Amino acid sequence: MEWLMLVGLSLLSGYLGRLGGAEGHNKLYRRVGCSVIAVLAFCILFGWCLKDWWVYLIMFGLHWGAFSTYWDRIFQYDHLWVSGFVVGLALLPALLINPSLLLFILVRAIILAVFWGCLNRFLPQKVLLWRRDVAEEFLRYAISF
Repeated sequence: MEWLMLVGLSLLSGYLGRLGGAEGHNKLYRRVGCSVIAVLAFCILFGWCLKDWWVYLIMFGLHWGAFSTYWDRIFQYDHLWVSGFVVGLALLPALLINPSLLLFILVRAIILAVFWGCLNRFLPQKVLLWRRDVAEEFLRYAISF
């Protein structure tokens, strides 16, 4: 049942991530929606404890910030390798709940960096019926929960 919920959250995250990047739509779909989904997915995987509410709030805020920038101010272009890595690191406050999650968080950050960077660099112009930008954004945020 948990895996079914995670697949559903992944698809929803991909949809909200793309919607937040689509012209004429509010970026809050991505920033808020994908951030909430990332925290929910964490809670599904590792459990929820009410006394740690403030840690979940910090993780939400870090995801919001990570989903809000592609590091173009520093690198002068959208550096999606770094962006994916930073999204992965947004779970670092979870170490306050369970320090043994360090390896999980680092592996997640590396996987997201590689996935985001490869999507940006190697995705073809057309993916099934989707344009490249639509497919890239959907896939990027579907994997980022």
